[in-house]
Amino acid sequence: MNQLDPIGKSGSSCATQVGTARAVPESGLHVAVIGSGGAAMAAALKAVEQGARVTLVERGTIGGTCVNTGCVPSKIMIRAAHTAHLRRQSPLDEGISANSPLIERSKLVAQQQARVDELRLAKYERIIESHPAIAVLRGDARFEDSQHLVVRMNDGGERRVSFDRCLVATGARPSIPPIRGLQDTP
Repeated sequence: MNQLDPIGKSGSSCATQVGTARAVPESGLHVAVIGSGGAAMAAALKAVEQGARVTLVERGTIGGTCVNTGCVPSKIMIRAAHTAHLRRQSPLDEGISANSPLIERSKLVAQQQARVDELRLAKYERIIESHPAIAVLRGDARFEDSQHLVVRMNDGGERRVSFDRCLVATGARPSIPPIRGLQDTP
C-alpha cells in the first residue's frame, strides 16, 4: 500500500471539483460521507449546519444517479416523447390537425445533457463550493477500521480519512427474487 496522506483530524482538505483547496478547521465532529447523491448531500448539509466538518467521497460524477443518469434525464426524454405523441395524435382537439413531428435525437440528447449539467451545477457543485466545511475526495473508499477510510484517488495515490461518524450513501440496486425466468424478463 502507498504511503497514506491523512485527512480528517489533521485538518487538511482536498481539492474540490473545480480544483480549489480549502482549509477546514480541526475542531468539532468530522463526518465522512461516501456518495454524493441526494441523500449524501442532504446528510452533509445537515451535518455542516450542526457544526461538523464533512469529507464527501465520490468515485464518479457528483450528484449520483438521479440527476446524472436516472430521474432527471429520463424525465426529459419522457416529456419529449409525450410532446411528440400529442403532436402526432390530437384526439381531443377537433379543428387542429395532427402532424408527425420531426424527431432529431441528437438535439434531444444535447438538450438533455445541458439540463443535467445545469442541475448538477446548481444543486450539487455550487452548494459544495459554498460550504467550506465540505471537502470532496474523488475516488473509491474502503474502511480501514471503525474510524478510518482509505480512499484510492481517481488521479492516483491514496488518502487516509479519519472520521467520527461515517455515512454510506451509495444508492441501491433492486433485488430480483429467485423466481425462474424473472431475471431474464424485460
